[in-house]
Amino acid sequence: MTISPLQSAIGRAHLGLLWGASLLVPAWRRSQWSHEWRTELWYVLRECSCKANARPRSIREATAFCMGAYQDAIWLRERSWQEQQPLARIRGSAALCLLLLMGIFFSTWGMAQISPQVAAGMSRIQVYPWQVSDHRAVPCDCAFDLTAGRRSSRNTQLFFDGFSHYAIAREAVWAESMPRTEWTLALARSDFFAVLHLPVRAMEGVRRGPERLPQIVLSHEIWIRDFGSKPNLAGVELHVGSVDAVIAGVALGGSMGLPGKANAWLLSPDPPIRTDNAEFVVGHLSPVGWFDDGRWALSVGGMLLAILAMPCITSLSIGEYGGSSHKLPLARRSRFCAFLIAKICVLLGIVYFASVDLGCSLLQPFSQFSGYVQSASSFALCLWGLSWAFRDQRQRCPVCLRCMAHPVEVGQPSRTFLAWSGTELVCEGGHALLHIPEIATSWFSTQRWVYLDESWQFLFARPSGASSLAKS
Repeated sequence: MTISPLQSAIGRAHLGLLWGASLLVPAWRRSQWSHEWRTELWYVLRECSCKANARPRSIREATAFCMGAYQDAIWLRERSWQEQQPLARIRGSAALCLLLLMGIFFSTWGMAQISPQVAAGMSRIQVYPWQVSDHRAVPCDCAFDLTAGRRSSRNTQLFFDGFSHYAIAREAVWAESMPRTEWTLALARSDFFAVLHLPVRAMEGVRRGPERLPQIVLSHEIWIRDFGSKPNLAGVELHVGSVDAVIAGVALGGSMGLPGKANAWLLSPDPPIRTDNAEFVVGHLSPVGWFDDGRWALSVGGMLLAILAMPCITSLSIGEYGGSSHKLPLARRSRFCAFLIAKICVLLGIVYFASVDLGCSLLQPFSQFSGYVQSASSFALCLWGLSWAFRDQRQRCPVCLRCMAHPVEVGQPSRTFLAWSGTELVCEGGHALLHIPEIATSWFSTQRWVYLDESWQFLFARPSGASSLAKS
């Protein structure tokens, strides 16, 4: 059949467009993609030669195909640049996913270690407002205060192995080298920190004051602000209202998160009890009490409720395998399941510490509402985290555990009962295809894996000289 000049001109124009698109393709792939495009164009242009006059619709289709080749070429060029990046090999891999999760875990764990409020909430102490009563044995009977209205005296002695008490007061403080200022003081017994197992950083001594003077323990904030973090403050005498005291150390950990926001702790054998100020009774939980009434139960309980609610909210199915797909070895399947279990374990650790951080940082850690925030946040974070873990697992190749890529739309929704329609993703390593139906049917209700045998590997193979040619 004789080709008209118009058809010849159209063909040359289309070949010119494909030649321009091939210049954008990396050099080591240029000849392969140019050959593929020319072959596909031949099938399109064949429609133009069916009649003497070129059909406008076929010309539009051929031109659209050539313009689509530019999109493919630009994507190939961007892909080549991405492969040259240092982290290109681990992008989307299981190792990177676990590495990011571990980074989040250590961030939440570190927050729990450095925050005074969180440290106080995670410590084995419980704080209650001191209730004024005429029935206590002595002016400050801590065991009585913890027993009244909460539990029996026997249970109190079982759940707590130490009791103490402190009162909040505002006093003027000054010294020879420090101007007069006003601090919020906590008045407590001399054994307050020892009984409650609260850490104190002892100061290096350069001089000693009178041994009978009360001791004062500075908060970490006051030590930095008013004393410039000097380590040699032991024995330095301070005038606290009408009382003289010597510095003994710096309070660390949970003591800085106790109610009252004390700037310093004034310790003496018989602290004055002032019923007109805020006063608190503190108990240190024994191992039995911590197991029964510890703060850990709030987060663990929220996570257990989230795990039980998961099947009601989202599907736990990872997918099924196509009938023509070969079956994976047991070692590969075990690796796929082990990766899911590892993600869930790290996520549970993240949820635990994140819920404790939120509950203790947003509110006073010993308030009742703090526990509500911790429980609610653990439930919500665990539910969201588990949903993400299963959703991420469904998008990973069961062989190499990398994220599936290059989604394309397949089929038409109007032909759902004749052939499947939905999204198809491919593993960049050439191990499998993933078919996700747009509309669930009785014969295609969930996503389906289709494993690719060795005959497909030539499409994903990378030439040995690709790394040097990719730069051109």
